[in-house]
Amino acid sequence: MSELDCDVVVIGAGLAGAAASSICSEHGLSTIVLEARDRAGGRGFTRRFMDSEDQLEFGGSWIAPWHDRIRHYADKTQITLRPTHPVNDHRWHDGRTLRKGLPASDLALQAVKEHALLYKAGKPFPWQAPLTLNQYLDHIGASPEARTHVLAWWTISGNGDPDRISASEFLSSCAYGDGSPESMMTALRHTLVPGVGALAERMIASSSALLELNAPVVAQSQDGNAVTVTWASGRTMKARAAICAMPLNALRMIDFAPALSAKKREAIALGHGGRSLKLWLKVRGVAPGILASGGPGGLRWLFSERMSADGATLIVGFALEDGTLDPTDRASIAASLARFFPEAELIAWDWHDWLGDPYARGTWVALPADATWIGDPEVWGKEGRIAFATSDFAEVSAGWFEGAIRSGEAAALTLLKAL
Repeated sequence: MSELDCDVVVIGAGLAGAAASSICSEHGLSTIVLEARDRAGGRGFTRRFMDSEDQLEFGGSWIAPWHDRIRHYADKTQITLRPTHPVNDHRWHDGRTLRKGLPASDLALQAVKEHALLYKAGKPFPWQAPLTLNQYLDHIGASPEARTHVLAWWTISGNGDPDRISASEFLSSCAYGDGSPESMMTALRHTLVPGVGALAERMIASSSALLELNAPVVAQSQDGNAVTVTWASGRTMKARAAICAMPLNALRMIDFAPALSAKKREAIALGHGGRSLKLWLKVRGVAPGILASGGPGGLRWLFSERMSADGATLIVGFALEDGTLDPTDRASIAASLARFFPEAELIAWDWHDWLGDPYARGTWVALPADATWIGDPEVWGKEGRIAFATSDFAEVSAGWFEGAIRSGEAAALTLLKAL
């Protein structure tokens, strides 16, 4: 066998890759982390808002109370947990009119709560085949007003085409609290300071792994002795084993030899449907702590999260990628803002295009109703000397950064046994 560059090469410097490198290094394996971007963090992307002093999360951000592994690494690397501003006011747009408070619970919203609590208890739903969100809303006889409420919270849960993505993505998120959509706020307890990107960087640095940025990988081949990784530049690297810590939707850019299992290939071809738009808005005239949701389209979920460094207010907002919001157009953003905050003055807005990002090709995982198996961890088991890790098919807390960390740790431990 020719000389190796390291024991383990990790593809991807998000939290899955950072956790994998931490475990490998703890067990004495020389590790190199390759990252296609010019930064660590993956779908955790911390950067300044425009040219201001405000550091914001343009990817995932929230940490739930039960996310103990990310809290472990935050403590280890001196990352601070910042409590989410308490919600002190609710606004709801029923599709026609802005109202104060939350919608009254009707039969459909009561059914949502009942079904979310069934999910929480591990009991089966009272229907056979998986339903898309729109099929589910038809099933429970949701009124137009109830649909606006559900679709608003869908932007931070299922976050994909409601005619394609499984309704269980929504119900499982309602199950974080008392079963109601608005109880999802139970899970949005903390964010990280200085940010998710800093956490990934510090995890890799403290692991003693070598981080190589601007190193997009286009091929991975293996034989009985080693894995060879090829960069887009043509450079190659050889290791005893590899951990592919990339989002499911980005795996299509890698050529694997020998080919992956048929199930993995099919899952990669199908891809998941996470397609929310996350925007930050800087405004004047709005106090922090206001949660607004609903509406006929555009931004459907907004939270005035905190004050900016210059005394304005920073609002985080979510929309579906359904053509009702143009994130590049001021008039489109202003119209959505005015629907919920008519008193607000829009100063600026900022966002990152995760759908166009070639190393993400989507947001957090959203499983198609007719192919929920693509997120099954058993499908993504080790193949030869290559293991796989991402929050998209984590066994616990899939779709969260906690899931990314747990998946990365599990992939590394699997390789350790094999090596």
